[in-house]
Amino acid sequence: MALKTRMLVLKRIRAGDQDLIAKGYTQVGVVDVLIRDGLLVENRFFGIFEPFNVLEIDLRQQGNITVPNDIFEVRRLSYLASDFSRFLWMSWVCGFVLKYVKYYDERLFNLFVSYLTLKPSGTKEVYRIKLLSEFLELSGLKPKFLEEKLPKGEVKVNLSDGSISESGELKVPAGTLRLIKRIHSSKELNRISANSKNLTLAEDLLRKYLEYHTK
Repeated sequence: MALKTRMLVLKRIRAGDQDLIAKGYTQVGVVDVLIRDGLLVENRFFGIFEPFNVLEIDLRQQGNITVPNDIFEVRRLSYLASDFSRFLWMSWVCGFVLKYVKYYDERLFNLFVSYLTLKPSGTKEVYRIKLLSEFLELSGLKPKFLEEKLPKGEVKVNLSDGSISESGELKVPAGTLRLIKRIHSSKELNRISANSKNLTLAEDLLRKYLEYHTK
């Protein structure tokens, strides 16, 4: 089988003395690509399969493994990880894809690339909540509370659809839901401030909702 696809390199793993394995998000989902002698400087693929890079690649199935035939274009986003804070952010985005993304969607691919190119200013949790909420929306899992009028006090959220009801499994302050709504609709994330407890509750709620639908 041969496949020409875009590939977002999520992770690279050393395999023996000279080979490496690159985990990448492609049109067939997350795949493991074996690059024989990929750690050798003279290899034509040397330095290409770095985490965060976006490739136009031709892949082929060779027995039980996937190997690269050719590379047509490389967008070296790995160069953006020039400081530790930026590296941690970009690693978080790729870790999110590895943990939660089970299928390919071009809109999701573009979403992850756009977040990799961001340089978050301000609170990182705000950016994580924004990505979570946008991922849910693009995946057809947008929580209903994002469009509901929210009461005061504590509310219960249904994990099945994100609606508010007395039978909901998760009890959270309504202020947490208002924070998620504000972040989801905001174009200027660096202007959003919130206490760490509320941010943690917001991110935990979205993760539990997502994990309910991806378990």
